[in-house]
Amino acid sequence: MKKLLFLIAFSFSSILVCSQPIIQWQKSFGGSSDDFVHSIQSVNDGGYIAIGGSLSNDGDVTGNHGGFDCWVVKLTENGSLQWQKSLGGLNNDVAYSIQQTNDGGYIIAGLSESNDGDVSGNYGDRDYWIIKLSEAGNIQWERNLGGSWGDEAWSIIQTNEGGYIVAGVSDSQDGEVTGNHGNEDIWIVKLTELGEVQWQKSFGGSGEDYANSIQQTSDGGYIVAGMSSSYNGDVSANHGNRDCWILKLSVIGEIQWEKALGGSAQ
Repeated sequence: MKKLLFLIAFSFSSILVCSQPIIQWQKSFGGSSDDFVHSIQSVNDGGYIAIGGSLSNDGDVTGNHGGFDCWVVKLTENGSLQWQKSLGGLNNDVAYSIQQTNDGGYIIAGLSESNDGDVSGNYGDRDYWIIKLSEAGNIQWERNLGGSWGDEAWSIIQTNEGGYIVAGVSDSQDGEVTGNHGNEDIWIVKLTELGEVQWQKSFGGSGEDYANSIQQTSDGGYIVAGMSSSYNGDVSANHGNRDCWILKLSVIGEIQWEKALGGSAQ
């Protein structure tokens, strides 16, 4: 029996050793201050594009405008730095989501508190900041979306027809934001290929509701994942405190179904 137990333990240990992931490469990028990444994607040339925020203006980081900047880093397949860009203004500007676009460039979503430098048209407080970059990382266009309160874009994708869909959270009830249910709502914005607003929708109730992710579905509509602490409005069945909230939207942003998933704790 002891021999059998030893063989089983040895075999299990061997499986664990064999199943450990092998690091092919690892890289640290940044400067002497705070630098972080929120999203990374593989791109058409086999490399990677990463975005987040940077407070640095040395080391790997150049061109900081003041406060946190949206920091974009392009890497080769082996993790070498190809180019980097600091985008923003004097206040805090941070990126949460990036996707390569059909033309080989990039679409970025985040937040901006600035109204200078690379940023124009701030409505007050934090706005959705949407940036379209060329393949080389140059700004082709940028848009501030929101109202006079806090608005943060956390997910963006290019849609089938070439435009964009953005999801996040909004506390505003003015500017480009309509239909807020009270407190923070999920805010979905559909943009044209050039960043013009086609439609926008606020979803939620009287509690806190926000979206972390959005994807287009096979029928042309959208699936949204986020959080809700509401018991009313668009939210049908909260289990207590904060729930995972899933919404299925039509191609024009109408709720087809929604589900609150969770238990009585946060």
